[in-house]
Amino acid sequence: EVMAEGLLLASDRVQVLATTHSPDLLNHKAIREEHLLAVTAEGGATVVGRVDAATRSVLRDRLYAAGELLSQGSIEPDPDLVEQNLKQLRLFSDQVE
Repeated sequence: EVMAEGLLLASDRVQVLATTHSPDLLNHKAIREEHLLAVTAEGGATVVGRVDAATRSVLRDRLYAAGELLSQGSIEPDPDLVEQNLKQLRLFSDQVE
Protein backbone atom coordinates (compact mmCIF):
# COMPACT_ATOMS: atom_id res chain seq x y z
CA GLU A 1 0.00 0.00 0.00
CA VAL A 2 2.76 2.45 0.94
CA MET A 3 4.77 1.70 -2.22
CA ALA A 4 1.74 2.15 -4.48
CA GLU A 5 0.79 5.40 -2.77
CA GLY A 6 4.34 6.72 -3.19
CA LEU A 7 4.44 5.84 -6.88
CA LEU A 8 1.06 7.41 -7.51
CA LEU A 9 2.02 10.56 -5.63
CA ALA A 10 5.27 10.86 -7.58
CA SER A 11 3.42 10.37 -10.88
CA ASP A 12 1.62 13.67 -10.28
CA ARG A 13 4.96 15.44 -10.82
CA VAL A 14 7.16 13.15 -12.92
CA GLN A 15 6.87 10.16 -15.23
CA VAL A 16 7.10 6.91 -13.26
CA LEU A 17 8.02 3.50 -14.63
CA ALA A 18 7.84 0.54 -12.27
CA THR A 19 8.31 -3.14 -13.01
CA THR A 20 6.96 -5.70 -10.58
CA HIS A 21 6.03 -9.30 -9.97
CA SER A 22 4.08 -8.21 -6.89
CA PRO A 23 0.36 -8.99 -6.95
CA ASP A 24 0.00 -6.81 -3.85
CA LEU A 25 1.30 -3.73 -5.67
CA LEU A 26 -0.89 -4.43 -8.70
CA ASN A 27 -3.97 -4.97 -6.51
CA HIS A 28 -3.94 -1.36 -5.33
CA LYS A 29 -7.36 0.21 -5.90
CA ALA A 30 -5.94 3.04 -8.03
CA ILE A 31 -4.22 0.75 -10.59
CA ARG A 32 -6.28 0.71 -13.80
CA GLU A 33 -5.87 -1.08 -17.10
CA GLU A 34 -4.40 1.96 -18.81
CA HIS A 35 -1.51 1.90 -16.33
CA LEU A 36 -0.37 -1.57 -17.36
CA LEU A 37 1.99 -2.93 -19.96
CA ALA A 38 2.70 -6.64 -20.06
CA VAL A 39 6.14 -8.09 -20.77
CA THR A 40 7.00 -11.53 -22.08
CA ALA A 41 9.86 -13.26 -23.89
CA GLU A 42 9.14 -14.81 -27.27
CA GLY A 43 11.79 -16.45 -29.40
CA GLY A 44 14.62 -14.74 -27.55
CA ALA A 45 13.01 -11.29 -27.88
CA THR A 46 11.37 -9.19 -25.21
CA VAL A 47 7.81 -8.22 -26.10
CA VAL A 48 6.12 -5.30 -24.33
CA GLY A 49 2.57 -4.20 -24.99
CA ARG A 50 -0.86 -3.38 -23.65
CA VAL A 51 -2.79 -6.30 -22.25
CA ASP A 52 -5.42 -7.86 -24.51
CA ALA A 53 -8.94 -6.44 -24.88
CA ALA A 54 -10.59 -9.13 -22.72
CA THR A 55 -8.16 -8.47 -19.85
CA ARG A 56 -8.63 -4.71 -20.18
CA SER A 57 -12.41 -5.22 -19.98
CA VAL A 58 -12.10 -7.44 -16.88
CA LEU A 59 -9.95 -4.80 -15.19
CA ARG A 60 -12.24 -1.90 -16.21
CA ASP A 61 -15.28 -3.77 -14.89
CA ARG A 62 -13.38 -4.58 -11.67
CA LEU A 63 -14.12 -8.29 -12.01
CA TYR A 64 -10.51 -9.00 -11.02
CA ALA A 65 -7.63 -6.85 -9.87
CA ALA A 66 -4.41 -6.81 -11.90
CA GLY A 67 -2.55 -8.69 -9.16
CA GLU A 68 -5.13 -11.47 -9.19
CA LEU A 69 -4.71 -11.83 -12.96
CA LEU A 70 -0.92 -11.82 -12.57
CA SER A 71 -1.16 -14.63 -10.00
CA GLN A 72 -3.28 -16.63 -12.46
CA GLY A 73 -0.77 -16.07 -15.27
CA SER A 74 -3.40 -14.16 -17.23
CA ILE A 75 -1.48 -10.99 -18.08
CA GLU A 76 0.16 -11.10 -21.51
CA PRO A 77 0.75 -8.50 -24.21
CA ASP A 78 -2.07 -8.29 -26.76
CA PRO A 79 -0.66 -10.14 -29.79
CA ASP A 80 -2.71 -8.01 -32.20
CA LEU A 81 -1.30 -4.78 -30.79
CA VAL A 82 2.23 -6.20 -30.62
CA GLU A 83 2.08 -7.16 -34.32
CA GLN A 84 1.24 -3.55 -35.19
CA ASN A 85 4.37 -2.29 -33.40
CA LEU A 86 7.08 -4.67 -34.61
CA LYS A 87 9.36 -1.96 -35.97
CA GLN A 88 12.42 -1.61 -33.77
CA LEU A 89 13.51 1.95 -33.04
CA ARG A 90 17.24 2.58 -32.86
CA LEU A 91 18.33 4.33 -29.69
CA PHE A 92 20.84 6.75 -31.24
CA SER A 93 19.40 7.23 -34.72
CA ASP A 94 16.30 8.48 -36.49
CA GLN A 95 16.23 5.25 -38.50
CA VAL A 96 13.73 2.47 -38.00
CA GLU A 97 14.77 -1.12 -38.67
